[in-house]
Amino acid sequence: MTHRRAFLIGAATAAANLATAQEQEIRTAHIGVGSRGGNLLGQSLLVKNVKVAAICDIDPQTRDRALTRAQRDNPRGLSEWRAVLDLKDIDAVFIATPCDLHAQMAAAALEAGKYVYCEKPLATKAEDVALVLKAAQRAKGFLQIGQQLRYFPTLQEAIKQIHDGLIGRSYVVKAHRHGGQSRPAADRPAPTPQQAARTAWYADVKRSGDLIVENAIHNIDACNWIADSRPVSAYGHGKKYFPTPIRPGTVMMDGFSVEYIYENDMHCDYSQLTFHPRNMKTVPSGMWYAVYGEKGSVFLTHSSATFYDLYGEQERDILTASKQATELQKERGFSEGDIAIEEFFKCIREKRQPFADVKVAAIAALTAIMGREAIYKGRSVTWKEMGVTV
Repeated sequence: MTHRRAFLIGAATAAANLATAQEQEIRTAHIGVGSRGGNLLGQSLLVKNVKVAAICDIDPQTRDRALTRAQRDNPRGLSEWRAVLDLKDIDAVFIATPCDLHAQMAAAALEAGKYVYCEKPLATKAEDVALVLKAAQRAKGFLQIGQQLRYFPTLQEAIKQIHDGLIGRSYVVKAHRHGGQSRPAADRPAPTPQQAARTAWYADVKRSGDLIVENAIHNIDACNWIADSRPVSAYGHGKKYFPTPIRPGTVMMDGFSVEYIYENDMHCDYSQLTFHPRNMKTVPSGMWYAVYGEKGSVFLTHSSATFYDLYGEQERDILTASKQATELQKERGFSEGDIAIEEFFKCIREKRQPFADVKVAAIAALTAIMGREAIYKGRSVTWKEMGVTV
């Protein structure tokens, strides 16, 4: 047999194997199908050759609603999450429960040989981050974390340019997530039992991890990604300001600021407020990142990126292909960040690690936990104090 013929046969075999892998049916189980979990369920139903085989939720109404939504696949309904892991025909498990349950469930699912898509944060305590890392080291499958910003085409294109030297060496990241308040409505309807239950665990800082761990972790992870490093220390301040100030650590904060110093000597100032007036345009509300470097700066939102040269003589949009990619995703029924779900299934089929893997998950969680502890303790807290090797 000639080398050319052998090469052609090998290429044909590889192509056939790839096609088979792309057609492989993946059977999923969904633990927690409330607000965010219901969204993940809907995204899974849009992906070709994915079958929803089991749905688990402790709330009967929420579970029944999800079973109806996924009736095409005739999934089983369960109320006990450990029973999901006993199912031999399940390939992948989605976890979208209250934050304090993520680590235990994720570690158990990995140990059961499942692929895991776990909503952020990976954990609310450093020791629970270590628990999942240990399980991942021995696992047959992998974990992808729900840090969806890593899958926004616009951020991928812009941050790659920053890493490739657009602004030279990067020095400082300033990031904001500011929102405004709405005037209380007198006729606001009473919350449903499901809404009340979510509000209860979300407001409990021991369950949610507080605002910085449950919510800000998306933006803080984006700062880690921009810095291309991990922090060595954090210092911050925050509390619940409204209606009257309450010290941090007792109820969920509604505002905080934290400064991180990174291993590569970059530093990040991150601020999150829930009482930024919408009409105050000098400092815009919303979510944005300003990255300052030796050749200029980039101002990023989740849908735009503008370069400014150091001397204030040039200003230009740096996004091209990602705009089209985002529009194509929206036409297919996905929002800009929901490419993450498609990528999860692609990684399973192609036997590769996801971009937002367990290492990204662990560093993001530890960064947020470190910031929270700095705020609670009123002093600088170091990465070493977390006591976790990543």
